[in-house]
Amino acid sequence: MAEEQRVDGGPELERLAGLGWPPHAVRSTAAGVHVSGDEVGVHYPEGGLAALGLDGGSGYWFDHRAREVAEALEAATDARSIWDIGAGAGSMSLRLSRAGFDVVSVEPLMEGAVAIAQMRCSDVFCSTLEGLRLPTHSVRVLGFFDVIEHLDDPRALMEEAQRVLEPSGTIVLTVPAFQSLWSNSDVVAGHQRRYSRKALDAFMQSCGLRRVTSKYLFASLLPPAVALRTIPYRLGRRRTTEDVLAANAKRLAPNARVDAVAARLMRVESAIARRFPLPAGLSVLGVYTTADAQGSERPRNSSSR
Repeated sequence: MAEEQRVDGGPELERLAGLGWPPHAVRSTAAGVHVSGDEVGVHYPEGGLAALGLDGGSGYWFDHRAREVAEALEAATDARSIWDIGAGAGSMSLRLSRAGFDVVSVEPLMEGAVAIAQMRCSDVFCSTLEGLRLPTHSVRVLGFFDVIEHLDDPRALMEEAQRVLEPSGTIVLTVPAFQSLWSNSDVVAGHQRRYSRKALDAFMQSCGLRRVTSKYLFASLLPPAVALRTIPYRLGRRRTTEDVLAANAKRLAPNARVDAVAARLMRVESAIARRFPLPAGLSVLGVYTTADAQGSERPRNSSSR
């Protein structure tokens, strides 16, 4: 049974407690999940989190995304804390914690929040960002990893993000790339849209945020994705939700040999991307700031680790 109690946790929650947060009752469950705000509906399939892996997932895809995010963050800010909003089953929370970040995970689905709590990699809230009612200008970094494409109105979320971020705060996010890659997987996942790098930059700028950097990820996986997902969808092939989730689970957790080959391919891709911007990919990674900087590309301390 949940009980109302003081929210104890790591350094980030202690810092927020010093600001008088939380100002409202937060229920904490026996599983170690803090519950804040009302239950909300999300565009996400039943069984979707299990397909990702309720142990945080394993394999090259999760590792590559987390490594790229950590590198982008370290180049953009000296902050070592991050609120992982829409944390899912905890793949990013787990890996960012291992990379030395103080993570607070926020996931509206209780199944995911409990899974994260069991990994003991972060403080965990079953809530939305809005439901937390964080103090204004209180947080340094917010992460939205494959989140905003699920929302009917991502602009409202960005407005709340800017309210809670410090004046020099940072937003880091990933989204699926290119509307032209739309497939059955997007339908099942509850996606509302996909983004090009240019479209993501334009959207974030329209929300009043400045670009620090943005780039494509998983360029190497683009040809097989087109062949196996996009073209069949355009030809009229429609798979059941169960089939799509099973295929996603297999793709995200390949056998050891395939995973090793793909991991090497991702390292090569990263090395190339450091010299030449990738022209396309399956995902877009973007870092944006609320700071009133002189230039949209100005990096901050990149050697803080």
